[in-house]
Amino acid sequence: MTTNNQLLKRIKGILLGGALGDAYGMPTEFWTYNQIKRKFPDGIQTLLPSLENQLIPRSLPAGSITDDTINTVMLLESIVKNQGKLNAMDYIKHLSEWISNAEDAKLVSGPSTLRAIQAIKEGASITKAGFGNTTNGAAMKISPIGLISDYRHLDELVKNVYEICLPTHNTSIAVSGASVVAACISYVAAGGKDIDEIWELAANVANESKGVGAEFPSPDLSFRIQYARDIVNHCSKTEAIRRIVNELGTGVETIETIPAVLAIVQLANGDPGKAAKMSASLGADTDTIGAISTSICGGINPFFDENDLALIEEVNGLDMAKLAENILPFSPYFV
Repeated sequence: MTTNNQLLKRIKGILLGGALGDAYGMPTEFWTYNQIKRKFPDGIQTLLPSLENQLIPRSLPAGSITDDTINTVMLLESIVKNQGKLNAMDYIKHLSEWISNAEDAKLVSGPSTLRAIQAIKEGASITKAGFGNTTNGAAMKISPIGLISDYRHLDELVKNVYEICLPTHNTSIAVSGASVVAACISYVAAGGKDIDEIWELAANVANESKGVGAEFPSPDLSFRIQYARDIVNHCSKTEAIRRIVNELGTGVETIETIPAVLAIVQLANGDPGKAAKMSASLGADTDTIGAISTSICGGINPFFDENDLALIEEVNGLDMAKLAENILPFSPYFV
């Protein structure tokens, strides 16, 4: 297999992984860990339709994706349309149209993104619309930036991340968390598979990017990453998951999501199917943690249950192979 064919397989694995983790996590989003445990004692083991949820009253069939994958695809298509260049306002235009016109958009979109888009519609500048937004809406969609950036050139990668974060998530913690994800995606797209190296890369990027974006109060992300790493290195899988949920959290805040994502990557040993199921069983922001962790694992091990993939692509009208082919020429690893 040629170098570019191997790269294409990893890129496709990253994109498929994101959709898989998103679809697995969709039904249990904002359930608690204990609620999931009571209803599903063995955890989530298959794709499910949306479940009863007072916080998100939606009715979606099994295999449905949410805004995590929808935004990722939008950003990827914008990059391809602009010949590998970033155009934040082009992406925002498409996002705004989708939120205005798609039937389920408001039921699957994050609060920070909805607020920022509304502010932009009302005339706010993109430097102000996303101020104060510390949630994981930046990190959830950022994998295409990882696909066109080289993690070894961190300044450029973080600059790319910041350009996309600025309109909706202009805070240092959101930019830093998204930079961690983009760097991890870039690393696995390049062929990296060492989970210890992923932890080291994540902590380094969190440190190096912490001054980018509007200053806003937040705990230290690199500290939280090391905390999560210590937990998974010194506990059984069951105990590690319990501690991640109870001590670090699995909610929508970037400071919770990123450590949880990295913990799942290790606990699943880089297996995307395991990562998707584990994430769906955590509670809170199951779909976003699933989308990010499973995309990283999809780059490490691009092997999936074909029945799951067929259902997801059919239900959502996705063609991940085509999307991967479209973004391939803009990868820094394309030869």
